[in-house]
Amino acid sequence: MRQILALLLLTAIAQSSNAQTPIKPGDKIIRYDWIKPSHDYYRNVISDSAGNVKYDFMMEDYTIVDQQKKQVIFARQRQIPTGYFEADTSVTDLDLKPVSMHEVHTPQNVSFEMTFADTLASVATTRAGNMSIKEYPMRSGYFEDNMIGYIWGYLELQKGISYRLDNFNKDASSPSDPYTLEYAFDDVWRAAPDHLLHRTVLHFTHGGTSSYIWIDNSTHMTIKTIGRFKTGSYVLTKE
Repeated sequence: MRQILALLLLTAIAQSSNAQTPIKPGDKIIRYDWIKPSHDYYRNVISDSAGNVKYDFMMEDYTIVDQQKKQVIFARQRQIPTGYFEADTSVTDLDLKPVSMHEVHTPQNVSFEMTFADTLASVATTRAGNMSIKEYPMRSGYFEDNMIGYIWGYLELQKGISYRLDNFNKDASSPSDPYTLEYAFDDVWRAAPDHLLHRTVLHFTHGGTSSYIWIDNSTHMTIKTIGRFKTGSYVLTKE
């Protein structure tokens, strides 16, 4: 009998450890007072499985808080590969609930206009002047893929808890492409003999990607991300 009780207890502990706490736009776990306007540059180095660098490029990122329109805007531009320009602009409400996203690729002559409702995402694709529209059903409380990487530093997570963020990604096999996120550990960098920088390190899995994110505790900005995916790895560093 004692062995059965012990087995049931271990099973319950294992099941609780595998449970995930959902994070949705508007949740109290998101520290909206930490969202500040910013203009930042990130270097992204992508390597193949043998360690050979495939891409090395800069990204210019903007975060804009428009209190009058009650919106937060996340905008990014980059060249990947050199000579090929990409830009995307994600708009959310002040709770970070997605409203729209516009993405442009040149010289491929492709653009995407996305609009988001509570349980529906709509993508209008214009390719060489021809438009097509596709709609995707979603569960209520999702984020949008192009903006989700901006918000890691706004999350006040607890150690020992696994979190789930539902995410719309038009390029995934399923439109619901969630992130699993955990508070991994604390890190301290010595910037000078008498000056320490305190970081929070998060770990996420997303599809076939597994990454660690370093967050500056004073600015709540992402400082560095190191990740691996099926065919290689990447390092993202704030410049």
